[in-house]
Amino acid sequence: MAVTKKQAKQATDKNTGPAKKSGKKTEKQATSGNALVKKDSKKDVAKKGRGKIGSARSYITGVLNELKKVHWPNRKESTIYTSVVVVAVVVVAGLIWIFDLLLSSLLKLIY
Repeated sequence: MAVTKKQAKQATDKNTGPAKKSGKKTEKQATSGNALVKKDSKKDVAKKGRGKIGSARSYITGVLNELKKVHWPNRKESTIYTSVVVVAVVVVAGLIWIFDLLLSSLLKLIY
């Protein structure tokens, strides 16, 4: 049986009980799924080797992970997209050519 987020939250609330009035989380609350994420201190980051090379490696790893999420078009889609672009370029070029002819003939009449 699948558990929804609402059911999971209700189960968590039942296990933790009421919070203390001091605003601090109880031990059960701190260990539950609602626990706060501990931020790394500068010393911890330095120990992990996050210098320039570590940052570059992290960046490249992130880029590769995002590229896996990209929808890459197949051959048919690429052909369709390319033909749409070519047709649009031809139409715009034709409009520019027509306006150029009109403006040049107008200028010849004026001068």
